[in-house]
Amino acid sequence: MKKSLLILLLSSTVAVSSIPSANAADLKVAAQSAVSGFQASLTATLDQLNSLEDEHAKNTAEINQVNLEATAKATTTQSADLLSAANLYNPKISASNALIASAKLKWESVNQLIIKDSFGFLGNVQTVAGNYFLCPPSTLPNGPTWLEIVKRTCNGSTNPMLGARSTKGNAGSTIGGEDWQKGDIGTLNTWDLNKVVESVISDGYMTPVNVAEFDTTRLTIKSETANLNSLTVTYSNAKTAVMTKYDNALAAIKSATSNALAFEDNRYEQALAVLEAQQEQTETFILAAKRASKDYKTFDKAFSIALSFEYNRSKLTEIVDLPWTAFTSLRSLSSLSKVLALADFADAVAAKYSMTNALKLNKSVGNTFTKDPTYVVGAKKAKALYVKVIKS
Repeated sequence: MKKSLLILLLSSTVAVSSIPSANAADLKVAAQSAVSGFQASLTATLDQLNSLEDEHAKNTAEINQVNLEATAKATTTQSADLLSAANLYNPKISASNALIASAKLKWESVNQLIIKDSFGFLGNVQTVAGNYFLCPPSTLPNGPTWLEIVKRTCNGSTNPMLGARSTKGNAGSTIGGEDWQKGDIGTLNTWDLNKVVESVISDGYMTPVNVAEFDTTRLTIKSETANLNSLTVTYSNAKTAVMTKYDNALAAIKSATSNALAFEDNRYEQALAVLEAQQEQTETFILAAKRASKDYKTFDKAFSIALSFEYNRSKLTEIVDLPWTAFTSLRSLSSLSKVLALADFADAVAAKYSMTNALKLNKSVGNTFTKDPTYVVGAKKAKALYVKVIKS
């Protein structure tokens, strides 16, 4: 609240209309009517303040409710979009997984190659067999003096070589190692064949035991795995798009809510400032009218003096309430002491008001504060309100 600006409207220079000639009783009633009229005006202002508070609370609640509803709608839309994506992709992903699982299971029964040439091109048969064939089981039973014949290389690693100790026979048994032979059947350890393996097969150095199912099964696994990867990536991108859409919606809702609340708060603060100024102004009118009622026979003059006194007193109080840092010289301190004396005198008059002492203070201050152009404009407003109250 800026009291000085509000009291600016209440100057001693207001030229009010004289009350029509009447007896003392009528003048006293008129003075009391002025107080009652100002009090009624104050009540109306307080009612407006209450209404403003209620309206602000209602508007704020409505904005927040819209925010909640919009957020809930965005969340519902997000859930629906995620469900739609799930309904679209999950069955396809499940079907692809099922095809892969079925093909891999079948692969276990068709993943054998028979060696047609034990050497091939530059030994590529031995290379393929050593890297991609599962190690075959032991060719002989356990027992003393028995030699276990195993392949020299298999399953992508090297078996114990000739002269190594047997892991199955008794101590002293040895292992004989041999290369893969023509007519041997090897079991592949992978369905994902590289170009070397494919070339050995296409060149006829090895052939599938089940020619009809070998390529069909492994190519099904290969193509369906690629399809599954594509579906997984596409589904992930779809979910990301839904989340991005949701995040953008929330950001837009938050921004709109923030703007609406800021607009409402600004409207409220502006209206509140006007009403609070009006309240303080009317309270000053009431105070001046009550003080002037002591001199009801000259109420118009007493009211004008009281208004001027209140304004001058408020301005003096503003000055003496300034921090010490506002005064930087002995001259300013000397001036301050004079102002302080006037402010103390004004407070003393306010505590035990009389029109004579109020007029004395007004004359001491002169037009130091009342010459402001804003003050003059405010004075006209005070006159209009005073006349309205007195004549009503």
